[in-house]
Amino acid sequence: MKKFLYLILVLLIACESYDEPATYNFSVKACYPENINDGGIVSDQEIIVRNIQTGREYTAQTNREGTATFNVRGGNYDILISFQEKHTIDIDGYPTEKTLLFNGSLTGELILDDDITLTLDTEYSIENEGFVIKEFYCSGSRTPEDKSYGADKFIEIYNNTDKVLYSDGLCFGVIRHTVSYEPTPWVDENGDLLPRIPLWSFVAIVPGSGEDYPIQPGESFIIALSGLNHRDDPNGNPLSFDLSSAAWEMVVEDGKYVDVPGVPNILMQRLTQGSAMVMDVRGQPVIIFRLPSDDLEAVFTDPDNFMIEPGGSFNCFMVPRAWVIDGVDNLRLDDRGLFKRLPNSIDVGYIQHRGGYEGVSIRRKVKEVINGHIVYVDTNNSANDFLTNQEPTPGVIASE
Repeated sequence: MKKFLYLILVLLIACESYDEPATYNFSVKACYPENINDGGIVSDQEIIVRNIQTGREYTAQTNREGTATFNVRGGNYDILISFQEKHTIDIDGYPTEKTLLFNGSLTGELILDDDITLTLDTEYSIENEGFVIKEFYCSGSRTPEDKSYGADKFIEIYNNTDKVLYSDGLCFGVIRHTVSYEPTPWVDENGDLLPRIPLWSFVAIVPGSGEDYPIQPGESFIIALSGLNHRDDPNGNPLSFDLSSAAWEMVVEDGKYVDVPGVPNILMQRLTQGSAMVMDVRGQPVIIFRLPSDDLEAVFTDPDNFMIEPGGSFNCFMVPRAWVIDGVDNLRLDDRGLFKRLPNSIDVGYIQHRGGYEGVSIRRKVKEVINGHIVYVDTNNSANDFLTNQEPTPGVIASE
């Protein structure tokens, strides 16, 4: 009995000595861009606050004053807002009503005091009415002998509309550079991302004169690094998959991968030295875009379209944000911190997959099915739009 009473006493003392972690109240005020509602406050929209260390999320709605309040434990937090509304904007001198995607973020905010008020500015883009990245696979795989295999990378692009779109002239590029645990050097004097996006390695360009390669509503096409049947080919990997039905493969003259008969070669515009399109197996931010002219020689010989990497030597091709159709900040997996590569107007969030050669992809979520036509989610927030660590399904359109 004495032992029992002693145990209770110890437990009571232990409970009394436990200190609850301190929590702090803070507010976030969300604002429109200056040219929307005169830059006024954003009301009745959800703000997400995410603890960087633990991953725990808190949500709250903005009130009539555009402010959302939170009570959280001390730590570093990412703060996000993402919503869509119809607004009338000026397009080429004509007032036009469009659905606009608003996104804003603050990263690494340290909350260690009460009554902090943060301002969350938003940017907007016009709702994508065309192609979206349906699936992206750059992780590579492993062979039965546990060797690394990287020839099976691909991007799949989907027509998310109810009308025929033409892939002629569509471009795919990889962003420089991928070491996302360090701030990118591609910033202005205020530390903000430049208005142009740096690409290196190669730009893959769908050929055609404008209407040679139609993509029907609800259909997709694949651009493969190598159009092998990787699963069955003696030079492939039986633990991989079949890419022999890809629309295009990224063959480089005197390159690393063989030219597969039956899979057409996409145009490959060289930007830097290399024997293949570089895609980091640990994560690779990418964009799809269109050039302002079909005169490729003029575009790629214009020095104004290039810039030497700050502090480096690579001469990168600079893509204005207005050229971009879709992009995903597939950041390299690392536990030393995260710094985005794409602006909020293209991707306010980010998505990661497991490390290199894990054989996993990121794949866009389904939003709805309209008359049998799959419509994928597209909010310009990859954290919301994509699933991660998926078994690659090239050419397979979701059924629900």
